[in-house]
Amino acid sequence: MKNKQSSFSNRLTKIYKKWYIGLLISVVIATLVFLFYSTDMGKGLEWKTLDYRFRKFPIPDKADTNIVLIAIDNNSLNFFSANGISWPWPRDFYAHIVDYLTTAGTKAVIFDMLFYEPDLNRDETDAEETDGAFAQAIKSNGKVILAAELTVNIFDSISDISSFALPFKQNIKSVHSPYLGGKIPIDTLRKASHSLGLINIIPDNDGIFRRISMVYEFENNYYPQMAFGAWLINNNKLTIKRSKRSITIGQNSIPVDSHGKYLVNWYGSGGTDGVFRYLPFSAVIQSASAMQAGLTPSLSPETFKNKYIIIGSTASGLLFDFRPTPFAQAYPGMEIWATILSNLINKDFIFIIPWWLNFINVVFVAFFTFFIFTRLTPKFSNPLLIIVIIYISGSAIYLWSAHRILVNITMPLTGFILSYFYTATVSYLMEGRSKREIRKVFTRYLHPGVIQNLLEDPNSIKVGGDSVTATVLFSDIYNFTNFSEGKSAIDLVQYLNEYFEKLTQIILAHNGLLDKYTGDGIMAIFGVPVHREDHAVMACKAALAHRNFSLSLIKTGEKLSSASNFHLNTRIGMNSGPIVVGNIGSRLRMDYTAIGDDVNLAARLEGVNKIFKTHIIISQSTYELASDNFICRELDCLRVKGKKEPTKIYELLDVKGADLSNKYNWIEQYHNGLQLYREGDWEKAISLFKELSESPQKDNASKVMLDRCIYYMKNPPKKWDGILTLEVK
Repeated sequence: MKNKQSSFSNRLTKIYKKWYIGLLISVVIATLVFLFYSTDMGKGLEWKTLDYRFRKFPIPDKADTNIVLIAIDNNSLNFFSANGISWPWPRDFYAHIVDYLTTAGTKAVIFDMLFYEPDLNRDETDAEETDGAFAQAIKSNGKVILAAELTVNIFDSISDISSFALPFKQNIKSVHSPYLGGKIPIDTLRKASHSLGLINIIPDNDGIFRRISMVYEFENNYYPQMAFGAWLINNNKLTIKRSKRSITIGQNSIPVDSHGKYLVNWYGSGGTDGVFRYLPFSAVIQSASAMQAGLTPSLSPETFKNKYIIIGSTASGLLFDFRPTPFAQAYPGMEIWATILSNLINKDFIFIIPWWLNFINVVFVAFFTFFIFTRLTPKFSNPLLIIVIIYISGSAIYLWSAHRILVNITMPLTGFILSYFYTATVSYLMEGRSKREIRKVFTRYLHPGVIQNLLEDPNSIKVGGDSVTATVLFSDIYNFTNFSEGKSAIDLVQYLNEYFEKLTQIILAHNGLLDKYTGDGIMAIFGVPVHREDHAVMACKAALAHRNFSLSLIKTGEKLSSASNFHLNTRIGMNSGPIVVGNIGSRLRMDYTAIGDDVNLAARLEGVNKIFKTHIIISQSTYELASDNFICRELDCLRVKGKKEPTKIYELLDVKGADLSNKYNWIEQYHNGLQLYREGDWEKAISLFKELSESPQKDNASKVMLDRCIYYMKNPPKKWDGILTLEVK
């Protein structure tokens, strides 16, 4: 079974870089991307990029200057209020405005206001008269559009409005209309108007208004939204056809989506300082009154000649109509109609790239990413990957800013990310094993004893190993990462080779097996392949021999080389115990190495040096085997990650000798402090550790324990057992 799996793995390694595999994966990625972007979340991501494009690349100069907005603003409300006229105003005001605009020769007058109830009776005016005057003005103009709103409330019953229906035909299946009633102008006004303009608009799922329906179905008839109705006034009323992606009127084709919604091509910011011209209602009515009185109006009729006039509210004191758009959270509602009307007049439509072109783009991006990642070295592939990102965003932004062509950005970006991570992951899985094997060949030395054993017993080459008791040593260079910054690879290799040359000699001189180099450290085993009872002693001697060599470098008084600094900053961890050692691997490739929990503990102890700022730490088992020969001090009792039982750890200081009795007499004080620490007597322990950390010894471990005791005094543990638990490996 293993051979079959290996054979399959080898075949897969050979073909996964083939172009047709890359193309197949790219198609799969593109399919997954399209499935995601068919969801509301995926669409929402792309809508946000569209909003950014609108804001970053506005086109205010394209807004049609023949569209003028008359605003019922705060100034107008204040003007009439000062003259004793409160809101709502009598409708003969609107009649007065419409008559003036009729005289001016406007193309159309659009009221973005609902007149679904009769006017109010006032002391000085009669509702029937004011509504009648307004209706007469509407009829005289002949091109007035009044707002209407369809509702889902069955109680909003309305009169027959079929006379305003469009001659509409569609070759797609109609979706059942949700509308049951509506708010339409009163009969007097409706019968006088040219047409009705629906003001129903529904935002996208994120609450932003981007797409507006052009027509609405009600009782098997179709009615235009306000801007579309205004545009139709001055176009031949031909049959209007609806297909899946457009609405066609004569030679004009308006792009819509599958739901019949039109993507608004926004020109820029809204309001009085925006892209369209705003005039206060009060200024217009004053001009109308001046002209009626034979005076010169401040706004001459030429201001409105051949213009589309939209009248609506922007006053904060009213139920004003502001909507969130890509440009602002509060965008004047009547300016939405102005924008759509300008789009229709000038055919300022957004060209949306078809789905299949976006699909091909995702496939291309994913395949190109796959190709450069699998065929090129990082030196060339990394710049090209950056170019892919530039292509995705740059091409979309250029087409948008120059031609208003909408290319999806987020889909190819997602395709790029998926292709990159897929290729990186597969490359690691397929090539990582072979690369690690090659690395082993060049980063290990084989002990001569192993070669001798193989010569004497060729049958010893087998998968598996034996359980033996031995001592494992791990070394590492403190702060090697910082040292390597700014160094060339050639220099680093040269320094490490010089460093490893001496360290290897010391290991081999003490009958150790150099198992492997681990980057800037080594793994060595004492007591294999030929068993020795003194394996712990030999390991400790090797560690001290290296430490003595390192200290001798300082005594020379010469400037230390990089390799010499490596020796001085070497940390060593050792542990003794049962390990599995032997030729582990396959018949094609085997390594003589060791595995087991006691191997892992030796590696962890090497790292513990960093906590105590020491150089050589041995485990309790190594101490028990070698303490008769060496001076050691107990550092702490700790529980390493992954093991339940705690172990005492010791710092290896020196070889025992009569002349060293006074040199290490301070160890007893450290042990006393350690005992007080374990008993939770932090105050007394602090006194002892403080003295040792400041004494001539300036003991680093004492300083560490001092800081720990101070911390525990301020933050007493709830449960204290005197054991340090390491949370990291």
